[in-house]
Amino acid sequence: MTKIDSLFDLKAVREELRLSQSELAALLGVSPRTIQSNEQGWRKPSPALEKSILLLLIAWRQGEDFSSHACYKTVDCDPKTRNQCLIHRSRQGHLCWFLTGNMCNGRRLYNWQDKKQVCGECLVLQTLLRGNVAEPHPD
Repeated sequence: MTKIDSLFDLKAVREELRLSQSELAALLGVSPRTIQSNEQGWRKPSPALEKSILLLLIAWRQGEDFSSHACYKTVDCDPKTRNQCLIHRSRQGHLCWFLTGNMCNGRRLYNWQDKKQVCGECLVLQTLLRGNVAEPHPD
């Protein structure tokens, strides 16, 4: 299992977010049965579900600081790469790992499988995952 694959322990993420299976299912737009099947290992999460889970986890850990991150500043992309990168052009540097079509190390990434490998080793995603773990959620 790669480092990034270990982030998709759905039950651990759900528990960190302090959500029930039904609440997480509602947030992700899937059935509670989908969450249960993934947690039990009966079904593997789809790429869309994996990215959505990671987005929720990062947003939770980063809180209000989430959108202040800019991948192109963190990794100091050269101007030519920045100008070719859809992430830079759309000013979504905090979502470089989530959106496709971005430039990373001079290579355009179009699919989730390629991105998982590259992003799993990237300082940007590691920084976002460390985050400012959110304050306890008011009940």
